[in-house]
Amino acid sequence: MPFEPKYSITSKVATALMRIEAARQAVQDLPITPSALATLRETARLYSTHYSTMIEGNRLTQEQVSKVIEEKHHFPGRERDEKEVLGYLCGP
Repeated sequence: MPFEPKYSITSKVATALMRIEAARQAVQDLPITPSALATLRETARLYSTHYSTMIEGNRLTQEQVSKVIEEKHHFPGRERDEKEVLGYLCGP
């Protein structure tokens, strides 16, 4: 028996879908330079590190995580957290 969903696309939904598609196309057509792409990747890496280690109980803020990674900054009393951040990036 084939799946036959029971829904209808209202004009409001169709308008919203068209707006989403137009926005997607506008973003897709933007030129992205290698340096912009590198910046986006680095930002994603920093956020991923912060939130992944925060889940494990790390008490460093996003800014502190960035300083530990980029500047090798130390925060007294947070050595375990610093080590966890660096371990997340470099692996076991």
